[in-house]
Amino acid sequence: MNLFYANPEDILGDSIRIDGQESIHITKVLRHSVGDEIFVTDGIGYRYHCVIETISKKSVSLSVQKKSFIKPNEQAVSVAIGLIKKRDRLEFAVEKITELGAREIFIYVGDHSEKSSLRLDRIESTVISAMKQSLRYTLPKIHYHQSMAQLLEEISGNGPVIVGDETEDVDSTEKARTIAAESRGFTLLIGPEGGFSGNERNLFKQYNVCLCSLGSHRLRTETAAIIMTDRFIRSA
Repeated sequence: MNLFYANPEDILGDSIRIDGQESIHITKVLRHSVGDEIFVTDGIGYRYHCVIETISKKSVSLSVQKKSFIKPNEQAVSVAIGLIKKRDRLEFAVEKITELGAREIFIYVGDHSEKSSLRLDRIESTVISAMKQSLRYTLPKIHYHQSMAQLLEEISGNGPVIVGDETEDVDSTEKARTIAAESRGFTLLIGPEGGFSGNERNLFKQYNVCLCSLGSHRLRTETAAIIMTDRFIRSA
């Protein structure tokens, strides 16, 4: 089954309008025509079973036949990842985090980050594509912060913060799993390519985060993000 995305603002009662690249994908790539049935999500949990009513050069108009709410995981798992210098690696990480079921994604500039700019439009496009590919119906919210201090200030109110850290011993993993299991929501935090600075580690103490072992080997940021997301969402 192919799944398409429509901005909630373009859904009016039993009618949906899809334009832009999504419209091209429906008509030019998959060659759907008037009368075909397709499935659409609004990214806020709803799946729409639709029939194509009209096709123009720039848009597709749909008639909703059935609307269903797909309940997301009870635990809201967020993932915070340090900005990665190479764009394709960051987009790969965000794609896999979305496919695994993260509810929110935070990207931040660490003290040791090698890059300080971000194309949010590309990240948002990657997340939409990953949501559709994995047949999920809740679009993760994307947040961007210029420092660890800004990040922790926001996510500390969303439940426990679990930090992936290569310096921690293996026993810390079980403690982190227990904290996650007992929480309605939590955030997984992964460092940038250069690791955490001394100042950032002091912030961890200030915000009472839980440090979790990433194993005995140093991992790339995107690898650590995928491993931690899979590990904790599966156990949530």
